[in-house]
Amino acid sequence: MAGLGSTILSIISPKSKAKSGGVSATGTFNPQQTQNVLTAPQYQDHLTDIFSSRVSDDARTLMVQLFEHDPDVSAAVSAYLTMANTQPVILVRDLEGEIDREATKALMQRIKFMTVPTDYTKGFQMKQTLEQWCEEIRYMILLRGGAGIELVFDEKMLPADLRNVDLNSVEWFEKKAGDYKPRQKVSGVTGGINLDIPTFFVAFYRQNPTKIYSNSPFVSTINTIAARQQVINDLYRIMQYTGYPRMEVKVIEEVLRKNMPVNVKLDEAKQNEWINARLSEIRNSVQDIRADTAFVHMDSVEPGIMNEKSPGAGIDISKVIETLNAQNQAGLKTMATVIGRGQAGVNTGSVEARIAAMNADELNGPVSSILANVFSFMLHQDGFQGFAEVNFVKGELRPELELEPQLTMRQSRLLTDLSHGLITDLEYHLQMYHRLPPENAPELSGTGFMNPAPAGEEGGTRADEVSPNSDPLGRSLAPEGSKMAKSKQVKKPAK
Repeated sequence: MAGLGSTILSIISPKSKAKSGGVSATGTFNPQQTQNVLTAPQYQDHLTDIFSSRVSDDARTLMVQLFEHDPDVSAAVSAYLTMANTQPVILVRDLEGEIDREATKALMQRIKFMTVPTDYTKGFQMKQTLEQWCEEIRYMILLRGGAGIELVFDEKMLPADLRNVDLNSVEWFEKKAGDYKPRQKVSGVTGGINLDIPTFFVAFYRQNPTKIYSNSPFVSTINTIAARQQVINDLYRIMQYTGYPRMEVKVIEEVLRKNMPVNVKLDEAKQNEWINARLSEIRNSVQDIRADTAFVHMDSVEPGIMNEKSPGAGIDISKVIETLNAQNQAGLKTMATVIGRGQAGVNTGSVEARIAAMNADELNGPVSSILANVFSFMLHQDGFQGFAEVNFVKGELRPELELEPQLTMRQSRLLTDLSHGLITDLEYHLQMYHRLPPENAPELSGTGFMNPAPAGEEGGTRADEVSPNSDPLGRSLAPEGSKMAKSKQVKKPAK
């Protein structure tokens, strides 16, 4: 059995070394224009009407625009990223599942060198922290339904960075059943870039198991957002015509005909032309007039307000907007309280906030999977026989000071378990402080430090010596060395 276990649990290194600088391309890289300035984004994308653009663009392009310009989608994305941004806990375990303290420290040191510039001869370096890596992976999961990461090595063949690969640019091949191989489409590269390399890692978020191509979990909001956009556009037009008071100018035709030139009165065709010309003159002089500008007119013109009594009269659009908002919220997989539409009581708001936090915790699952594979590969490159483990602390919406009583109760329970040897010192520190214990921390598991001293032993108290009158005045609480602590009875004041 030992031979069989060692064969199954063996870790096989890749056949060839990783390429320095990586092989994948970023979303902004163009190998044909490496000396040109990167194209700046169009800052008028907010003028795009999704009701018409959804016909010409595909869902992946639309989601990029909605993430930036739609208020509901951007609010949901921001809420997910904020609640899922919790502390990562990184450990290294050997093949037997035991935590390796030294390997964990070495891995954390390697990660630190990947996130901080160390070779300043290279000039500007855009190094990202571990928290930024995690946020980037979460963002791509929400945008694409999955994330692709390549572990990049430097010229010394040491891990240097994690490169995000947009899954929108990845094509998949299935030459064998269930054996998928990726290739990246890059502008200017014929045939694309082969990503069938051991340093490329992918994780999906609630992926359809019958498909390999993922999609954003928010893609179901496109039709609802487009319908809401159409309703809002119609509402704008209605407001322009009926929503605001409009000036009305009444032209008295009888007065115009009395002041008509004599040569025009004799020709009926000229009369109509002359009257239309006067109407055009009045229209041009009135249509651009401001509300605070005086309007001087003759008695042939009577100005007024067309809908001054009920300017807001029209259809009730609120029910339509509420229905579309509810559908939009469902498509975003979020709660009304999170995107600012909560109308229920405090209890409902608390439940919604709790569900939102649980959804955010689920988002960390693919992040843990990718980082665990990346860090395990780094360990295996150094010859370590084991695996990295990445977990995230569960999201908590309550402030730290409010959590102190609950943390105190947890600490008391864990200390009791530690005293009885039910948990190890490592487990205690991981559950309480989300880190390994300090080097000089004493080993307390199973020592019984929480048990009271047995009766009759040194330092203990006999049961027959305990009575309510043993310390009625609380002298045991007096400061050590004081006279009250030494006194055995209450002294009467001197006469």
